[in-house]
This record gives sequence, C-alpha cells and structure tokens, in this order.
Amino acid sequence: MLKGLSENPAPPSLMYTVDCTDPSRHVYRVSLALSGLAPGPHRLTLPVWAGGYEIENFSRHVFDLAVRDPKGEPVPVDKASKSTWVFDAACDTATVTYAVYAFDLGTTRSHLDDTHAYWNGGTLFFYLDDDKDRPVAVRILAPPGWYASTALSPDPDGPMRFHAANYDELVDSPVEVGTHRRFTFTVAGKRHTIALWGEGNQDDARLVRDTRRIVEAEASLFGSLPYPYYTFIFHITERSTGGLEHKNSTTCGFERFTFQPQARYRRALSLIAHEFFHLWNVKRIHPDMLGPFDYTQEVHTHLLWAMEGFTSYYAALLLRRSGLYSVADYLELLADDIKRYESQPGRFVTDLARSSFDTWLGEYHPNADAPNRAMSYYLKGSLVGLVLDLEIRRGTRGEKSLDDVLRLLFERYGQFDQGFPERVYQETAEEVAGGSLAQFFGRYINGVDPLPLDALLATAGLSLTRRTTAPGEGKNGDAAPHAWLGVSTRMEQGRPVVRTAYDPGPAAGVLDAGDALVALNGIRIPDADALSERVAANHHPGDRVELCVFRRDRLITRTLELGTAPPNQYRVQRVARPTAGERATYEGWLGSEWPRDDA
Repeated sequence: MLKGLSENPAPPSLMYTVDCTDPSRHVYRVSLALSGLAPGPHRLTLPVWAGGYEIENFSRHVFDLAVRDPKGEPVPVDKASKSTWVFDAACDTATVTYAVYAFDLGTTRSHLDDTHAYWNGGTLFFYLDDDKDRPVAVRILAPPGWYASTALSPDPDGPMRFHAANYDELVDSPVEVGTHRRFTFTVAGKRHTIALWGEGNQDDARLVRDTRRIVEAEASLFGSLPYPYYTFIFHITERSTGGLEHKNSTTCGFERFTFQPQARYRRALSLIAHEFFHLWNVKRIHPDMLGPFDYTQEVHTHLLWAMEGFTSYYAALLLRRSGLYSVADYLELLADDIKRYESQPGRFVTDLARSSFDTWLGEYHPNADAPNRAMSYYLKGSLVGLVLDLEIRRGTRGEKSLDDVLRLLFERYGQFDQGFPERVYQETAEEVAGGSLAQFFGRYINGVDPLPLDALLATAGLSLTRRTTAPGEGKNGDAAPHAWLGVSTRMEQGRPVVRTAYDPGPAAGVLDAGDALVALNGIRIPDADALSERVAANHHPGDRVELCVFRRDRLITRTLELGTAPPNQYRVQRVARPTAGERATYEGWLGSEWPRDDA
C-alpha cells in the first residue's frame, strides 16, 4: 500500500524535471536525474495502466528517449518490451531524457495546451528497476504566471518543486498546472484545495460549499480525515471524463452544462461524493492485490462489487444524509437504479465476483451483447450494498449496519495502509451482523439470484412498485400489457439503429447490433420513439411484424413475433402505516425523520 506523505524526506536519488514551457505542441519534455546507481544494466519501466481498470499502454506516447553519462556522452539504451527500456550504467549517475505527447483529456491521461497542463503520474514517470521505495523529487518548468495544484508535498526550495516518499506516492498524485481558479476550505482542521479549470454553468461558490458538505458528511461516518491535506482537481469541458480516486486527491471531469438544473447537478455531486469516498474505500480499505500495485499487468480481484459498488451506494446515501439530496431525490435515484438492474438479462448470467474479476476484459468498453451476458459491479454492487445494509440493520434490530463493517475494516487494516485477504470482507460483515452470511454471499455475490429488494425495503417502511406504461402514455398510463420489440436503439445518420437486441427477447437472433431500422410493415420509421409508439399502439404481444433494415448497407427484411413489454416505471415510496421498527430503520438509515403526516 502507498506510504504516507513524508514530512522530512531523505535526499532524493531520483529527480524528475517536467518541462511544459512549450504547450502549443502538446509535448512534455521530461528529464530524470539518477544517482547512486550500481554498475550494470538498469531497467526503466513505464506503467501500462494508471488507476482505471484497463490497460492503456502509455508508452505509445513516449519518444526521443536517451540516456547520458555525467559528461553528457550518450549511453546505449535498448527497448526490451512495450514499456521497458534497458541501459548499462558505467557510472553511479546518469540522466534520462524523453518526450511525452499529451493531448488526451481524461482522469487517467495527460493533457497539455496553452491553457493548462495536467498529468496522471503513471503516464509520465518511469520507475527504475523494481525499486519503488526511493524518495523522489519533482521540479516543474512552466510558462510565466502558471502555478501547480497537487497532493504532492511542497518542497521549501521553491513553489514549483515537490517531493514524494516513493514512486507509488508520486504516481498517485495528479498535478494541475496553469492559471486555474483555486479555492480552499477547512474541515476537521485539514486544508482542502479545489483547483478548477474550465468554464460551464457552475456557481463556483455553491460548488465549493457543497464539496465541503460532502467532506463533512463522509468524515462523519469514519470519525476523522486520514490525511494532512486534500486536493480536488475539477475539469469542466465539453464532455464528462469521469473521476479517478487517489489517496489524498481526486480528479473529476464534468461536462460544462451539468451544473444546472438541479436534476443534472445531482450527477456532479454524485461524482464528487463517489471519488472522495474512495480515499477510504479502495485507497485504504482494500484487498491486498490492490496495493502495492503491479504497474505492468492487470490486477485482478473478486471484490470490486465492494470497492466500487459500495462506494456508489455510499455516495448517494451520504448525499442524502448531508441534505444535498432530499429523501425524494434519493428514492427516485434508487428506483432508477433498480429499473436499470432489472432490465439487464446479464444479471442472471454473470455473478458479481466474476464481474469484478473480469473487469479488465472491457468494463469501460462493453460490446453490444454486454447487457445480455454481463452485470455491472458498479450498479448491482450498489444495490447489494443497500440490501446488505438493510439486512444487517434488520438482523441486529438497528444496532449495527454496513457503516460498522467499513469502520471495522478501516480500524484493522485501512489506517495502517494494509491490504487484507479477500475472505476477510465476508468474515468482517458476519462479525458485525452477528451470524453467518454464507447464504447471502452465495446467492447474491457468488450467485445470480434476484436481489430481495422488495422485502428489505419493506423493513424500512418502503414499497417498490413496478408499472408498465406504453410509449406516449406518460407515468399515469394503464398497466395493460403492450407489445415490445425487445431492442435498445440509438440515432445514427437520421435513422434508429439497434444498439442491443435483448436476449431473451423477441428480436434476439433476428436483429443485429448496427441494423438501421427503415420500415415497419412497409411504413417508414422516422425515429426510435415513433417505432416504439407504433408497436405499442397498433399491435399486441404475439403479433408478427415485418421490419426492413439496412445491414452493412444491404436492405433486408426480417420477421419477428412481438413480445410483452417489461416494467418501465419504478417507484420507491413510504408505506401508509409503518411499524415503529420500520420507522426506526428508515430514520437511522436515511438520516431523516419519518414525516409526521405519514405516520
């Protein structure tokens, strides 16, 4: 696991200089001064991934790599693999220079233009041999007026100099350089900095205020903040780039118009809350294979449903407890998550443990058949967090909860930067619950049984209703069964195109992903909404219809039998007459009193 921030580091034997003084070419010029080298060959390795669960092969952006001895003479260097270079040291010092093309905006990437410089350390910094424990110094050369925001420890020698206790700390501390806006606030005596680059429809003061409330709410769960200071790097651009957690910082990329209206702003708050919660859950509470990292290959674990799914669960729940989400907001989002979960045929195919282990095969780049064969550990993991939390509360009569599981894992492992064997997660949950959870884990985590959402929501005085309304009827349409084509679509070049044919479903084996839908029973299909409305209004389940489609530019006709549409309206709401126990569970879980008029 990563070591803590160093107060008085030893004299560095690795000194990186990052030159971003010519940003218009989007190229970082980096030099690495090495000292204390032993005679013989040495390896320089660049990570193939940097925090996200996918191989990205950053070495493809590296060029002009050279090694020179103390006299400036070139030292032969060979590329030994896609991300490793080897040189033979005749002296105890050497300088490595190289260039990195950086014009890819994303939390795991690096970007340089005339407005700013941003990097994730895994894209920029080599490590020497297998020794990642050496202290590291970093110097930044930037255009006049630019400054840096990062969780790296500042060096007293200058404002653009920093140091890290080791390589892991170096690459776990992204850096934002430029003229970005900076805001600070204090929670529990700890300084927090927001580095804000880009413009949108955000209210800066509100964003800072609400970020502080997120910090306060999440700190209240664990009782303290386990860092000396924290840095938020916020990018606001034309598209969302998601978020990436780090031990003492995070980077979040927002689409510029996501801050208004309130319904869209909730997404921004959810991203901040999710990434900040990771400073405990993943960066400190984690199975042993998630730290220290092997940067050269995939790192597999069966527990991403807890690392990521539970983080999603707590992001929304703590936004509710903080007051940034109303109870109505939270229950609406919960209903939407349940709808998305129950619409995925893959929930009966792939269990959460396997989904976690296989994330490197394409969680972030799913194919067209993914809804039929896979199950997101983010989505289902969040709902498992919900049902496990309510199950523990039910079994202990409200004395314990999933909060206690996380606090115990932090107390025993996280605060010491120590990973744990995977079996510990279930063992700790069982300790808190006061009994075996083997059946729970076997059915819902290592198995594909439907989650007992209705029963466990009922323990908190909530009911889950599912309705099926035809397109165009709105939420108050009748619940009579109507016909369904069984596809999801997207608009492409003015035509509805099949994204997924659900299996099982009426279009499975008949329509393919990529088919452009042209006509239904000989009548042109103007768009996806018109197709759904026409099927529902003019046909019944069991009817056979004829579809004309373009498949790889060839016009073909396919006939299929329409199915019955699944529920498409979900609602979670309070029951009319809750018991005292249900009210207590509701209040303890959501951090809100049961409304008097409902009682």
